[in-house]
Amino acid sequence: MSNGKLSHLLSVSWIYDLYRLGHAAFVDSSGEIYQKILEHIVKGFSATSGSLALRGDPGTDELTIVAGIDLPKQAMGATVKFGEGVLGKVAQEGTPLLLNGDMSRDTRFKNKQARAETRTPRSAMCWPLKVDEAIIGVLSINNNTGVEFQAEQLHQGSVITNLVSVVIENANLHNAQKSLIAQLKEAQAQLLQSEKMASVGQLAAGIAHEINNPIGYINSNLGSLQQYLQDLLTIVAAYQKLEARLPVDEEIRGLQKLRQDLDLDFLKEDSLALLSESCEGVQRVRNIVQDLKDFSHVDSAEWQMVDLHKGLDSTLNIAHNEIKYKAEIVREYGDVPLVECLPSQLNQVFMNMFINAAHAIEEKGKITIRTGREDTSAWIEIADTGKGIAPEHLSRIFDPFFTTKPVGKGTGLGLSLSYSIIQKHQGRIAVDSCPGKGTTFRIVIPLKRVSETAPQGGLEDAEST
Repeated sequence: MSNGKLSHLLSVSWIYDLYRLGHAAFVDSSGEIYQKILEHIVKGFSATSGSLALRGDPGTDELTIVAGIDLPKQAMGATVKFGEGVLGKVAQEGTPLLLNGDMSRDTRFKNKQARAETRTPRSAMCWPLKVDEAIIGVLSINNNTGVEFQAEQLHQGSVITNLVSVVIENANLHNAQKSLIAQLKEAQAQLLQSEKMASVGQLAAGIAHEINNPIGYINSNLGSLQQYLQDLLTIVAAYQKLEARLPVDEEIRGLQKLRQDLDLDFLKEDSLALLSESCEGVQRVRNIVQDLKDFSHVDSAEWQMVDLHKGLDSTLNIAHNEIKYKAEIVREYGDVPLVECLPSQLNQVFMNMFINAAHAIEEKGKITIRTGREDTSAWIEIADTGKGIAPEHLSRIFDPFFTTKPVGKGTGLGLSLSYSIIQKHQGRIAVDSCPGKGTTFRIVIPLKRVSETAPQGGLEDAEST
């Protein structure tokens, strides 16, 4: 490839096309985007064939060919072990490889016997795809025309494949993230069902663990991608400065028109903005995971001294989607010291109260949360402006399986479970309701457990608030 070809490789339009392919990788989970990326690079280098192999499980030293041009039919989808053939050799050593000459007898070319003589590579370049020095795949391109690749092209290809590495890794992580977020949404929906609250700790622990790892990778790779993009923009800026010194001829006018058509200034600005938004999105997912951990206290199932306000806030965040369209949240927190409790179980009670309050509000209303200290106890009130509870039902709402919801909408275990949890905390739970105006639940628990004896107190009528 001549120097002219190299300048084409790093031209604005070529880089922009690669950028667009990288962006498409975030929405195309079919794997066809890998073929398009390979075709783009093969065309850019005026090569005749190529292959892209990706590493599956980071714990295995094996590549799978996911894209190919002019490869033997049996090569697609085939696996290559590290150290096996050219792809495996580059994956094992982690360094680019340039080969020139007659390769018809080169034992490093797997499936060479399936190629026609006219298709046997005469020149080849192969690059490892790395992220933080970890091999995620190998990309190779070949020429069977007799034109040999040059060392300068191998170096230029290394710059491009660094970007391709980040694009592919982020695409993979993005797909993994979408799957995990879908699982998170499903888990969140389960959390909103009071009768399933008993399993929330284990569920949230698994989700938090599964999401934290890929979120870490995505956050790291987005940082790398920002730096790579800045480097590419630096190259573009250098080209722009050089262009200003050149006499304006037909080619320069063509380049200027291309820059205007592509709106280069917008591309530079929007690319950085997109990356910034992606980083914010990652942080939002991290916050959701932290709320899940705070809600379920997956790190400990023991009695501990806990800030009730933190538990209320994390539970509100988890229940946000259920509440946001139904009610305004009003916090009237008092001065409450740390309380000895089983935080994951207490948060289950809060969750049940919030969801019941949201369900009681038919259009738009208000949920007010008040807290305070009463001698050696802490109290929490959760009041809604919903439809209220009929007087004949008040004495039964804590009974197991009692529910006023339609068949299939509830099992009547949520408040019964909440009652049992408050009893375990040696506390009491009370309810006051006025049909058409709303309901207030009042929970009182001691700041510290008195003993391991039977719980004190129970259901009683509360004063109207």
